[in-house]
Order: sequence, then C-alpha cells, then structure tokens
Amino acid sequence: MTTKKLVLALVFIGCACLAAVFFSPDFLTVQTGGDYRNITDIESAYNADAEVAQALEQLKNRPEKAVVVAGRTTGQRHIALTFDGLSDRVTIQRILDLLEKYEVRATFFVDGLQAAEDPQTVVNIKQAGAKIETYSFSGMPQMEKLPVERLIKDFCRSQKIIKVTTDQEPNLLKCNDTSYTEQVLQAARASGFNGVVKSDLFVPIEEINSRQAAEALVGGLKPGSIVSVQLSAPDEAVAAEPGKTDLRPAVDKQPGLKELPEPAQLSGKELVETLERFLAALAKASYTTVYVEEFLNESNAPKARQMGLRQSGKQQAAAGRSFLATAVTRLKEQAAAILSVRKAYAAELAPAGEIKVISTTEPALAFTFGGLANEAVVNDVLGKLQDLGIKATFFVMEVEMQRYPGAVRRITANGHEVGLAIRPKEGETAAETRQTIERGRRMLREQFGVATQLIKQPWGAVTETTKLAVSAEGCKLIGQSVNVVQSRHKDYASADQVMGEIFGKAVFSLARGQIVHFRMDYYTNDQLVGDLLGMIKQRKIDNIAYATSFDQPANNPANDSQYILKPVGDILNQTQYIYRYPADLSRIVPELRHEGPGDAGQGRFLAEASKRYIGNRDVTYEDRMLGFSKMEARRLDTSGLIHTEDKVIFLTFDDWGTDAAINKLLYVLRKHQATAAFFIVTNNVLNNPNLLRAIAMEGHEIGSHSDKHQPMVVRDPVTGKQTITQDKSEYIQDLATSFRKLRAVAGDVVVNGKPALTRFFRPPTLAVSKMGFEALFATGYDYIISGSGSTYDYKAESVSQLINTITGEIYTSKGEVKKGAILVLHMGDNIAYTAMAVDLLLTANAAKADTDPSKFKVGRLSDYLTDGYSQNNRKKSLSLRSRN
Repeated sequence: MTTKKLVLALVFIGCACLAAVFFSPDFLTVQTGGDYRNITDIESAYNADAEVAQALEQLKNRPEKAVVVAGRTTGQRHIALTFDGLSDRVTIQRILDLLEKYEVRATFFVDGLQAAEDPQTVVNIKQAGAKIETYSFSGMPQMEKLPVERLIKDFCRSQKIIKVTTDQEPNLLKCNDTSYTEQVLQAARASGFNGVVKSDLFVPIEEINSRQAAEALVGGLKPGSIVSVQLSAPDEAVAAEPGKTDLRPAVDKQPGLKELPEPAQLSGKELVETLERFLAALAKASYTTVYVEEFLNESNAPKARQMGLRQSGKQQAAAGRSFLATAVTRLKEQAAAILSVRKAYAAELAPAGEIKVISTTEPALAFTFGGLANEAVVNDVLGKLQDLGIKATFFVMEVEMQRYPGAVRRITANGHEVGLAIRPKEGETAAETRQTIERGRRMLREQFGVATQLIKQPWGAVTETTKLAVSAEGCKLIGQSVNVVQSRHKDYASADQVMGEIFGKAVFSLARGQIVHFRMDYYTNDQLVGDLLGMIKQRKIDNIAYATSFDQPANNPANDSQYILKPVGDILNQTQYIYRYPADLSRIVPELRHEGPGDAGQGRFLAEASKRYIGNRDVTYEDRMLGFSKMEARRLDTSGLIHTEDKVIFLTFDDWGTDAAINKLLYVLRKHQATAAFFIVTNNVLNNPNLLRAIAMEGHEIGSHSDKHQPMVVRDPVTGKQTITQDKSEYIQDLATSFRKLRAVAGDVVVNGKPALTRFFRPPTLAVSKMGFEALFATGYDYIISGSGSTYDYKAESVSQLINTITGEIYTSKGEVKKGAILVLHMGDNIAYTAMAVDLLLTANAAKADTDPSKFKVGRLSDYLTDGYSQNNRKKSLSLRSRN
C-alpha cells in the first residue's frame, strides 16, 4: 500500500470511529404499569415494599448490626479488588477482559439504579465470574445523615434490584463516602446485609499515566488491603432535616446534565489502559487477588476501626480525584448523549468496528457458530438447524479448513454462510493480521468456493490493530451481542441450566439485528449446543410472534409477526432495512432540528397552556396538578378529547418494552392498517434502537413520555400534600435528553410526507404542574397530551375485561362514538392482554357496515393537532380541520 493510501485509510478509520457509537443490547426494559397516582418505573418493576416493612419490623424488635469489612493483615500477599458503580457497557466488557487476562478476582459494587437501567451489563459481569454486591440505591454519599426509614428503603430497593437481576441475593453493602454509624449498620443488617465494606485505598486512575507510576503505587500497598476503583460519579448528598424523612423520591434522582469546561479527563479506553498498568504492576509484584467477601468471616478488627470511621485524609483525596475524573468522564459521555452512548454500527458506517448488533429494522437476527473440532457436535448442530429451517453463519479458522475440510463442505452443502475466524497473536502487526486474512479468504475461495467479507475474532479482546487490518481488507468485523458458551458451563448437563445463567429472568426476548454466538467444541455434552439453539429459538424468538387461537403464523400466511433467523451477511445485505444511527442531523426536517424554546412567552403562558394541553378527567386541581390557582386550573382541559366532528378515536401506547411485547402491537396495527402514537420512556430506548426505528418506519407517531418517567407531581405519603419530584433545570434536562434520544433514532423518518417524530408529550402518571409546562415549552414541545380514556390495561385480568374497559372509553352511555377520544394503553412486557384486545376490537369494528353509527376510524394525532389548533377554542380548531 502506498503512503498516500495508508494515510487516507487512517483518516477514514479515524472518522468512522468518531461517527460510531457504542451499543450493546439490554433486554430488560423497566415497565411503568401500576397505579397512575403512585407509579414510577423502577418502583413498579422492583417493588420492595414487603422487604422494607420486614426490615423495619426487624429493626424495631431485633436490632442487630452488620459487620464492617475492612482490610487486615493476613500474612499473605493479596488484596481484595472492588469496582464501585458502573461504566458504559463497552468499558465494563474491556475491564472484564482484563480481569480474565490477569486472572484477577474482583467484586463489583453496583448501585440499584444503574442495575435497573442496564441489567444486561450486570448479567455480563456475573457471567464473567466476578462477584456482584450492592453500592446502595444510587451511590449517594454521606448516607449517615439520612433518617433510618430512608436508609432501609434505599438498602432494600437496591438489594431487590440486584437479586432480581442476578438471581442471587447480595450479602455485602458498600456506601459511598459514608460513616458507618450504629444506625447505618443496623439498617444494613435489617435489610439483609451481613457486612458493609470499607476501602483502604481508592486507585487514583488519573495519576497512573505510566508503568512506573503504577509500580510505585503498588509498591506502597499493604497486603490485605481492600483496593477500589471508582467507575461512576457519586449521586448528590441529601441534607435531611432532623426528624423528617427526605420526601424526594430516590427513583431516577440524578443530577441533570451540565455544560462543563473541557478539563483533562480519561475516556473509557484510557481508563482501561490505565487499569491494565495497575493490574500488570500487581502481577509483577506477585500480588494475588481475592473476593472481598473472603474478608467478611475474617473481620475481627478493633471496634475503633469498625465504627463510624471515614477514610484518612490521604485516602479521601485519592477518592476525590477519582470521583472528579470519573464524574467528568461520565458527564461528558452523557452530554454527548446520542453521539457516543452505544455501539450500533451499520455496515457502511464503521467497517473497522466490531458489529455486535446490526442497525436494521428487519425482523431478523442471526445465529453464528465456531469450533469444528468435535465432528459429532457439528453434525448434530447441522441436523438441528435443518429440522428448524434455520440458516446460520459459521466462522472457520485456517487451521480448521486444513484439519476438517469435510465439515466445512457439509456446512456449505447445507446452505449456510461461512466466514473467516482469526486469532491474532499478542503484538501482531496490522500487516501480519492482513496476511492471515488474505490467506484464509484465499483458502476459502479456492478450496470451498466461498467468497466472504465477514471476519470474526472468536475470543480475546479485539485490538485497534485488528480492526485496522480488517478494514484495510475491505471486510466487516463481526462480534456478538449474546455469547452462549461460558467457560464455567463446560460440564453442564442440560440446556435449561445454561439458559438460566445466560438469560436469567431479565431477558424476555431477543431483538432485531442481534447476533447470537455458539461455540461447538467446548461442552462435554455433545447434544448441548443443538439443544440450546432450539431452546433459544423457542423461548426467546418464537415468543415475539403474535400467536393466538384465531391468528398465528402457523395457520395464517398473512401473519408476518414471526422473527426470522438469517445468516449475518443476508441481514447486512438487506439495505432497505439498514439505517444510520445516530441519524444525520442534516437529513432531519428543520422543525425537528432546533432544541430552543417554543413560542410560549411569559406574558401569555396560561393562554398557551390552555391551548396546548389535552387533559384528562381525573387530573384536577385536587389531584395531580400543582402550581396553578383554582381559577387557572378551570381554564385547563379535562375532557381529553380532540376537537373533531369525525367519528375518530386515537390509539396511544406508553412506556417501553422488548420486542416480545411491542412486535405484537405492531402486527395488530399493521393487520388493521391502523396508526398509533407511541409515547416512549427513553431511559432504555438506546439499548434497542432497532425496535424504536421499526415503530417509526411502520408509520406510527413517536412522542416523549420523558427520559426517567419522573412525574411532575407526586403526593407526599406523610403529609398528603402534592409536591414536585425535581426542580425545573433537572426537568428541562430530562425533557431535552428524551427528545435527543428519539431524534437520534427516528428523527429522519418520514412516512407519507410527515415526520414520524413529533413534539408531543405524555406526562408520566398524567400528573402536571405549572413548572412542568414551563419546562416543556422551554424545550420546544408543542402539545401535552394526556387523553380521555385511561384503560388501566396493566391491571386487566382478562381480555374480555379489558375490552369492556376500552369500549367504555370509546362509546357514550347511548352507544355513540366519543368523537376524538384518546385511549391510553401501554406497551410493556407485563401488559398481557392489550394486543389481543385491540385486535378483537378493530376486527369487530371493521365488520360493521359503513352506515353503522357505532363504527369508528382510527386517526393520527398530527392530522388534527395542526398549526393553530387550540384545545380551548373548539370553533377555531374545527374550522382548521374543515379547511384541511
């Protein structure tokens, strides 16, 4: 390659890396079904009320104290290594790779809030063999200042989340910069923790900028120390008034993003590189590592050391520096929001990136296989794939082509795709890796008639050198989002055992564009891989389809709700489904580009609010409304009906879910050629952008339901008064973040001449406040849409019950259509009957004669909420519609 070409290649790679974003799927999406008055998404999914009550009772009747677990001299040259908080998933995976490389045992103290937001990362940590314990609910510092009731609630909720996510109850608690007072220790023990952990040293990551610095730090370590690495910024401290429980909900209580200066800071890559220096220095100094729980039974430290002591000044300074560096890194990553949160490489965007999930809206995903050494397993897998009608991708190494040519030929004869597997040696140059790729591709082409551009590194950390080599060869580097075979599963006897540990209870289904990888030469049981691929298809893919007694893919050719398993190359080649993520701002319609305030001036705020708020009959001055006077509240709509003379209703769906839930709704709507508005809680949406993009591409409207599902107003359970959950600046940040996430995925989608993304907002729990309206107008939202009919579908006990509820919201007592009715439904995985109820209702409606006065049509909100529409001026709104 000429110098000029090499330079151009390097420039291209650099641009591609800047354009790419980190992505890895998170299957669990926290649902927000529950009572509208009290619901928050994490409360609903991980309710710990029973545990809190039990802990308070134990504290009252049998107060005991948790043991303070601290470092101690044992005569052995070892330390206990902990990681506090979570970082992004890519960084965590690189850390796990380092731990495996240096054979390091580590304990991750994960706060409940982050675990709920990204459970798959927690599952990945567990699957890698590390221990998982609790870092309180949100990593809040100075928790000794909180009332005991608040401590109990915090500890129980965090423990519940970790237990649900990992199927294992945590035994240890670590509190961020907190004095372990008697009250804290008693609250911890009552909440089920036997020990609380106190670190001896926080690794000053930003200072270890060389091998010598790392070795100097390790040289000063005391054997038996608990050494911690801070991965995430701490939550803010709460100053509690004496005798008063802090009434601000801990759920989703995080500081808003702020514009920060650009000080020196560590990226995730730099953090991992620095951590490797530290681990290498430990190995050089002959230190071994143990899990911190091993110190629990040995904790016989003097009381003066166990009770109420903070770290020394030097340790606090190191902790502070670590806090600062990680806080700046985290905030900058979040401020980049859409531009740097996840990896979701489309083929043409980042050819040097490892494609773990394909950016596609096609209802398809891929199985990939590697390891040809066990002929019996290969034959069994090929037979199972044949029986199930699955075409897959097999990655073969050069040495396997030489040793097992018959297996390669059987794979191709069965119609499967073949790619090249490589394993670069440590220190291998890009040129050497390119030679390996060229040689392997040539062998595939000449001996087996296979031309491939798909390259996979089956194990080990993928280096930038490898990415450069793959890119230079014009190939695509294929990874996986789910790695089925884990080292500890080698002797497992049944597929059920593996399924429980790979997916746990958190993963409802797989998703569009995912790549699931199987290794065929590892298990002792030769039937296990074949059994697993069948079980995964049945339990995590087939369940995505809409299948009822009257309509299912097996007996209805028009039922296209089934997800298909296809080779990786086939999915990548379906360019009509491939999209760019994040969306190119230059391709987004101008009205969706700006993030500035709308036209609600301060002097006419109430006029704008009454014009742009479509309310709900249950939301009144007395309930879920704050900041308005009684006179002002009377000017706000309570009907929830769109002004129209058409016999039209509007279907709307709230929250977020997995493919298993949302795909069923999409099929039903597609079946009846109906459009709906999806109001998205965006907290987890970037973990599955393909699904959001698919909603938009099918012609539905996208609106915001906030980022964290924080209601504008909640009722204080102690005083009974209504109170806010966050201040105006925090709410503005939440609203802006939500819109940016939606725009990054669906901002450039236009269907029938109209953008799929709207500036419509559905208030969480339908609660509203004057401050909330001001924040919405300040961030450019046009309409606040609650709706006329709260169906409470998350409470439904049967399809018939839900149908009765919905029809009650569609028709008056005289059987007339409520013109302009907006039905509030949900899209979560715990909503059992919604899709079928909507299907039956629309089927019955379609069967009616056009002359039947009870026949309605399903409308699109943006067709009615046009420029000039006013909810407080029916005459004006109807005249607009007549002109259109």
